[in-house]
Amino acid sequence: MQSLHRGPVFGLFGQLALLAALSATVGLGAAGWGVGVLSALIMFALLVRAVARRGTAYGPADWITAFRAVLAGGAAALVAGMLASGALAEGVSVGVLVGFAAATIVLDGVDGRVARRTRTTSDLGARFDMEVDAFLILALSVRVAELVGGWVLAIGLARYAFLAAGWFLPWLRADSPPRYWAKVVAVVQGVALTAAAANVLPHRLMAAILLGALVLLAESFGRQCRWLWRHRKVNPGAVEIPAQFLTALSGLLVWVALLLPANLLNTTPGSFAAIPLAGLVLVLTALVLPRRWRQVVAVIFGALLAVVLLAKALNTAFEAVFDRPFDLLNDGYYLGPGAGVLGDSLGGAGAAAVLAAAVLFVAFSLFLFPVAALRLQHAASMNRRVWAGSVLVAGAAWVVFFVSGTSWGPGAPLASSVTAAFVSTQFQQVQHDAADRHVFAAQISHDPFMGPQSAAPEAGLLQRLRGKDVLLVFVESYGRAAVEGSSFSPGVRAVLESGTSQLHHAGFDSRSAFLTSPTFGGASWLAHSTLQSGLWVDSQQRYNQLLTTQRPTLSSAFQVAGWRTVSFVPADTRDWPQGQAFYGFDALYDSRNVGYGGPKFGYASMPDQYVLSAFQRLERSA
Repeated sequence: MQSLHRGPVFGLFGQLALLAALSATVGLGAAGWGVGVLSALIMFALLVRAVARRGTAYGPADWITAFRAVLAGGAAALVAGMLASGALAEGVSVGVLVGFAAATIVLDGVDGRVARRTRTTSDLGARFDMEVDAFLILALSVRVAELVGGWVLAIGLARYAFLAAGWFLPWLRADSPPRYWAKVVAVVQGVALTAAAANVLPHRLMAAILLGALVLLAESFGRQCRWLWRHRKVNPGAVEIPAQFLTALSGLLVWVALLLPANLLNTTPGSFAAIPLAGLVLVLTALVLPRRWRQVVAVIFGALLAVVLLAKALNTAFEAVFDRPFDLLNDGYYLGPGAGVLGDSLGGAGAAAVLAAAVLFVAFSLFLFPVAALRLQHAASMNRRVWAGSVLVAGAAWVVFFVSGTSWGPGAPLASSVTAAFVSTQFQQVQHDAADRHVFAAQISHDPFMGPQSAAPEAGLLQRLRGKDVLLVFVESYGRAAVEGSSFSPGVRAVLESGTSQLHHAGFDSRSAFLTSPTFGGASWLAHSTLQSGLWVDSQQRYNQLLTTQRPTLSSAFQVAGWRTVSFVPADTRDWPQGQAFYGFDALYDSRNVGYGGPKFGYASMPDQYVLSAFQRLERSA
């Protein structure tokens, strides 16, 4: 047994030694140590299990592969440390990462040759070699995704998605004949990702190379799947997954989904050390309902759980971007603009990859969670006495913890009903949205400055501004954070004070103040309509409702009083009929008719300076 387990043991200690060396030289941090140790432990456990099961001793080539695994683990630890610290720029860590990756790829051609010359080739060695390649590619793809775009993760996750698919399609678990082309494709992935990780190539060339590598990878996996499908009756899959493992995995999946907080960024270890009320209800239905009805309940429960998980993910995104919870009834509108922002940020291919991954995640969840719920109910119905006792004990503990308010800390009670509370909050928001239509309609009909909508405007409207050009300019910026409470605030304030002084000496005056905006981080049209109408427009529902009325606005008041009113919205790429119908603009300028031919700046189609100069040229110069 010593000869069997010596290799994995040396691999484990070699990995820990490398992590210590990296920590003392380039620095790893807690994230780097965590990923490095976890990968070492997983490699050790899998190798010990495989060697003991197959009874195969470590050969010379396996020692080389083990060294490659240590280097790959070091690369993963470096990537994790760089991501956690935000140090993604060029530096010593990047150089070491590229060196580890290059050495791992070069040695990939050595271990196979050694195995063939020493006649020690084995299925275990081939599988070990392949998994090391896959792990290195995953680590590199995480690093490169920060440089090129999230779609690169598809390269790193391809192998693991294939393994996961084998849980549900047994014929994918069968062995296919070795192909030299598959080895070539694996080397291409490693070389392309290593070059991209070094960040020495132009961005577009880097993206093109990686896209080509992804196409080759898809072709290789597609050819393998095709062969396995054609031979599925002869090779149905040699690996059988124990029923207990599937039940435990299903329970873990449902447990995690039920205990995840409404904002996924607030997840802590204490979040999962709790008893989920909804999980007890699911098991209870298996004990009291007939088979047909409990299956219906399980499918509905699983589908709803998948939808709730998606809603939690959306809620997390909205709280991070807009600083408010997700609104189930109204926020579907933002899917279109969000896809546009993705396209501007990642490019068309990157946005398409992200959207495709999102669609696959939703479809996979809608399939996986009902299957997991059915599995749990089946297990409970097959051993009613044990499961009934467990539910009774867990239910009693839940009541005691709930009444006593026992918790691990703020927001982490031991008696959890977080998913039920989240669903309840969403229903309450839907009810509020329905009632708010009537409330907002009453506010729209009352204007203390212009009187009822049917009345004529007051005499002398805007008389003190006669003969003046009036510009209302919205500058999309960082807001109050730019001048208060941030590291760059002093510099910004100095520029503002200098500009104010220059204006004063030139005979101009300026005043400034803070206003509370109805939106945060985006959806600036809500702030525009709030200032224009004098109403609090803090939702897409209110915005849509407002624009269907004749409520007076600042711009329509100027139009009524005899001004020529003009709108410049450089981010618009299509017609905006509400500009004339509601806001009362005589002319509308957007990205298509102001003559700009320069580069885009992400979401912004042109610089603010060009917008103001075009306004001067097209309107004010006359």
